[in-house]
Amino acid sequence: MPGDVHAGGRSLGRIADRPPAAVIAGAVAAALGVNLALWLVGLAFGGSFQYVEADGTLHTTTAPQGVITMTVLPLSGGLALSVLLAAAGRRRFVLRSAQVVGVGAALATTVQTFTTGFDVPSTIALSVMHVVVAAVVLLALEALARPQRAERAGPARG
Repeated sequence: MPGDVHAGGRSLGRIADRPPAAVIAGAVAAALGVNLALWLVGLAFGGSFQYVEADGTLHTTTAPQGVITMTVLPLSGGLALSVLLAAAGRRRFVLRSAQVVGVGAALATTVQTFTTGFDVPSTIALSVMHVVVAAVVLLALEALARPQRAERAGPARG
């Protein structure tokens, strides 16, 4: 369709025709793949993904497990909760509201990467990971907010 937003070579309209679980799984997989690649880039540029505790000790992170956990759990949980709440009624309102909340939360938590005491490559990589999650939330919920092909076609005639 003309005017469709394109994501990864597929229009969101075509993605919207998939079951919600498939949209969520695809969104989580895409975000995780990009965030793990960003973690590797951060490592290549000298990032340690360690931060200094308040008492001055160096905290050893569990990256990449932390990247996996902090991408998969909030994203899959938030998208699934959005779909469940949308199924209870006012679907488009709930999913549009979830876009605002999800993108806002992903971007707001970026502040932590600047205040925790990571080195510069780690801070940049982690911050961009938050932006990736925000973008994926926006696109996945946009796909979920669109009516599926059967709904767009209207009732069967005959």
